[in-house]
Formats: sequence, structure tokens, C-alpha cells
Amino acid sequence: MTGAGDLREVIEFQTRTEADDGFGNVVTGPFATVWSAPARIQILRGTETVMAGRLDGKQTVAISIRWQPEVATITSAAWRAVNGRTGTIYNIRSIEPDERRAFVNILVESGVTT
Repeated sequence: MTGAGDLREVIEFQTRTEADDGFGNVVTGPFATVWSAPARIQILRGTETVMAGRLDGKQTVAISIRWQPEVATITSAAWRAVNGRTGTIYNIRSIEPDERRAFVNILVESGVTT
């Protein structure tokens, strides 16, 4: 069970910005932070593989945050999470609120393409 004292990290939730290219087309820009929340980060597992002579590693992490209305806006394909302290970028894989909607567990991966 996650408590308030366990939320020691700050996670920024980011999505790509959209802008007009001057010719009437909408283009996607860089990622921008939309909101942030205190979080607990728990490393679940990591893997390393050798592909084409290069070492490739990815790490699966569980992020726990308090439930807030902004969580409902997250779609795993368009959003990413960034550790505000270390700058580590995580790709969101799944979002699982608990039964009382007090906390949300977000399964993420680092070391993979965004």
C-alpha cells in the first residue's frame, strides 16, 4: 500500500505540442510538460539484449501517484512520463487505478524509443 510519505519523486507528464507550419498544416512539435505529480517509483525488472553487436537495455517501472482528474486525459500512445529529478524518460504502457480511486499505478518502460 502506497502512503503519502512514499511519494518522494516528481513525475512530469508530457505530450507533443501542435503548431501551424504557416501553410495551414498542423505539425507536431516537441514534448511539453502538461502537469506533474508527486510519485513513488518502483523498479520491477530490467533486460539487456545484444542486437547487431550493440547492447540494448530496457527497464520496466511502476509509478504510483494519487488519483487526480488529469489522469483520465492520459492515453499511453500520445503521452510520456519524465522523472523531474533525474530526467529519465518513460514510455507509458498501462494505467491502472486502484479500486477506491485513491492511487493510480502506471506501468512504464525506460530505454525504449518514444
